[in-house]
Amino acid sequence: MSTTSLTSRAPGLLTALRDEWDRSYTQLPHHIPGIGDVVCGELTAQIRAAGEDERDRLLHALLVAAHDGDHVAERILLHHMLPKAVHYARTCRALRSISSTGHDSVDAVATAIGAMWQSISTYRLTNAHHVQGNLGLNALNIINGSLDAGSQDLPVDDDYLTQAVHDNGGSHGIEPEWGEDSLHDLVTLLSWAIDTDTLSPDQVRLLARHDLAERDEREAIRDTLADELGIARGSLTRRVHRIRLKLVEAVQAHVRTHGAW
Repeated sequence: MSTTSLTSRAPGLLTALRDEWDRSYTQLPHHIPGIGDVVCGELTAQIRAAGEDERDRLLHALLVAAHDGDHVAERILLHHMLPKAVHYARTCRALRSISSTGHDSVDAVATAIGAMWQSISTYRLTNAHHVQGNLGLNALNIINGSLDAGSQDLPVDDDYLTQAVHDNGGSHGIEPEWGEDSLHDLVTLLSWAIDTDTLSPDQVRLLARHDLAERDEREAIRDTLADELGIARGSLTRRVHRIRLKLVEAVQAHVRTHGAW
């Protein structure tokens, strides 16, 4: 289902989907190959409570069923991913163009939902790991590709990511300016890293505190970080470098698999 067709049906789409779920799906029994006989509402609760490996297994089984034409499996997936779509509608810079043309947030939500639906229907079933994070990131790619004027899905290279996450004033002399859009892009990147278990929340917090400090507070904060971790400043620098490198390699792997960031 295309983003455009969903947007044309925009008014109340989120409410309509939630009402439809409560009315028609919450108590609906259904059989899903690879999972078994389930009640839709209970399965969504099970997915939310599952660990990463089990969540991957459940979501991937639903994707396989959805791609085989099971509309109930597709609907379960969409319901599970709705909060992420709503989050994108509120925060994604590409959706600002909708508001700026006189439409309201309902249109932005409808567009984000349409992108999530498309992400589900086009997901590469060969990718059975980090399914939830990849569904979200693919939806974000769809939003950016369909709404940014003249935008294209281009691979991300080392320079872009180094510029995005390298320490301010570090050994490469990079001095990024963290404007609103840059910060949003970085937050999106770090959220994806957590969603896909690329980085732990502690690693993301360390990277953010180390790299995003105000210039006049940078040295003091890095001294504090080293003290908190019980390591020397040089060890702190090396630890943060390893975190950055892990993030860069994960994004490169995503680009090789999906063809775009």
